[in-house]
Amino acid sequence: MNTIRLLSTCALLLLLTACHSKKREITALVKAWQDKEIILPDTLSFKVQGRDTVYPDFFTARYKILNYIDTSGCTSCRTRLYEWTLLQKQTDSLQLDVAYFFIAWVKEYEELEILQQINRCKIPCLYDSTGHLSRLNQFPNNPRMQTFLLDSLNRVRLIGNPVENSRIRELYLQEMQK
Repeated sequence: MNTIRLLSTCALLLLLTACHSKKREITALVKAWQDKEIILPDTLSFKVQGRDTVYPDFFTARYKILNYIDTSGCTSCRTRLYEWTLLQKQTDSLQLDVAYFFIAWVKEYEELEILQQINRCKIPCLYDSTGHLSRLNQFPNNPRMQTFLLDSLNRVRLIGNPVENSRIRELYLQEMQK
């Protein structure tokens, strides 16, 4: 019985240490990205459901939400396009001046385009087929930390994925309502 208690205690200590270590890592990441400018090319070519599109809101919006999608994992799991569409509807209903866009570095852009059609997602997407934007901005490896709330000058105000975490969503909404 003592062995079981000892193992349970060790497991709990490892879990707490890992959580504390992870928390410090995330805190450091957030601090490093605060006010950092996301560098984007002068000539942007957006696509919606695979078609080139003009996206003037990108240049005039007070805020932008950038969601970076890379090749790791399942594209449909990573994109969560339906949830993004719901968030966009919510901010539209609150009349917040925000432009949404994705930067995608995926293996199959056709799969992303099909997912956009299925989910009726009209959020514009920049295709980063060479990984240039990823290298230029050095986006974090953690997929949960690859979403940014940017100001009009493309400086990071907040980091974290608002469709995966309701607390982060609230922070985004509070910041945009200031």
